[in-house]
Amino acid sequence: MVKVLSYPNKEAEVLQVVLVANSLPALNDVTAVELPEIVAEAAKYCDILRRAAEAGGLLMDAMTKNQDDFKENIPSVPLMVVENGCGGPCIDFRQVSSELATAANDADLIILEGMGRAIHTNFNTRFKCDALKLAMVKNQRLAEKLLKGKIYDCVCRFEPAS
Repeated sequence: MVKVLSYPNKEAEVLQVVLVANSLPALNDVTAVELPEIVAEAAKYCDILRRAAEAGGLLMDAMTKNQDDFKENIPSVPLMVVENGCGGPCIDFRQVSSELATAANDADLIILEGMGRAIHTNFNTRFKCDALKLAMVKNQRLAEKLLKGKIYDCVCRFEPAS
């Protein structure tokens, strides 16, 4: 899953969080269609999440919206769900959905979670905004070669904007 955050600025008093998930199933990854139900369940235990969800910020099936309308009228909500346009555990930011590209245009922070997204395809990628890469390494060869570690080591790598 990819999370895109926009910090509050002088013009916007609200933190906006975009939860990004696969458009199609891949391994044990959550899809964008499944995500609102998970958020709703978690919101039962977290007042902050509940208030964000109640504010109308959850957008299911963002891919079905009219692309031009979405680009011109990005919802200003505290929490929304967007499909990434992918169906695998990795993510190539050159080939994401137009909705994700639009929603992430002014991001201040991107959080890449999972070995495919954080290590396989974006470990050395530098972003124009701050990035946090989180993953558990589930391949011994990759752990040794890339991280000089061992299998099941965890990666928590923060990189400031480049």
